[in-house]
Amino acid sequence: MKKIILITLVVAFAFSACTKEESMGVSTVTTYATMTLNGAQDLFWPMNTPFVDPGCVAFEGTTDISSKITTTASVVDVTKGGKYTVNYKVLNGDGFAATTSRTVYVYDATAPLNGYYQSKIKRDNAGTIANRGPFTVMIFGVGNSKYFISDLLGGWYEFGNTYGSSYAGQGVLKLNGDNTFTIISASKLPWGYPCVLTDVSTYDPATKTLVLKTNMEDVPTMKFTVTLNNPTSLN
Repeated sequence: MKKIILITLVVAFAFSACTKEESMGVSTVTTYATMTLNGAQDLFWPMNTPFVDPGCVAFEGTTDISSKITTTASVVDVTKGGKYTVNYKVLNGDGFAATTSRTVYVYDATAPLNGYYQSKIKRDNAGTIANRGPFTVMIFGVGNSKYFISDLLGGWYEFGNTYGSSYAGQGVLKLNGDNTFTIISASKLPWGYPCVLTDVSTYDPATKTLVLKTNMEDVPTMKFTVTLNNPTSLN
């Protein structure tokens, strides 16, 4: 019985030693692909103009593998103004992926409110007043007197609290004939509720100033007055 156990141990040790010798010095080296966008990371594209993707280039070391790139540029619908994300992906020779992306804003180039605005915000939290700004807020037309706005709260949480872009209350507003606004849609903040207009919000064409009265749905005691002015060109 002892001889059988001893023989088994010797065979197991020999197999282990053989496996280590065979794998010794064997390693895998891969060259990850690098990707570079052609053109701007944020691209403004006029509505109803056929979209031409500037694309990107990819290299695996010094080898151009741009022909292997796959893209989602087809998601850009030039008949509908809005924000689109175009993704690019390429695999190197060992199957490892590299990715990059571009944001395409399809917009009405003739819309009078287009621009980057400076925001100043007053927040009334159940009688406790606080002020922030200026921050930068983007507005662009998406057709039929409707406008995409990058943050209905003026950047209060995105920039003021440095929480990042997921805390920007993006939305679409309609500019009415009397220069007041109606909210069409709004994204939900991470807390689970969107922004709403709580009072009359207005646009003054003479001074190119917007005043938005907003709050977060289901938080009526926290009211924001967002003043947007001094617009600069989108391009």
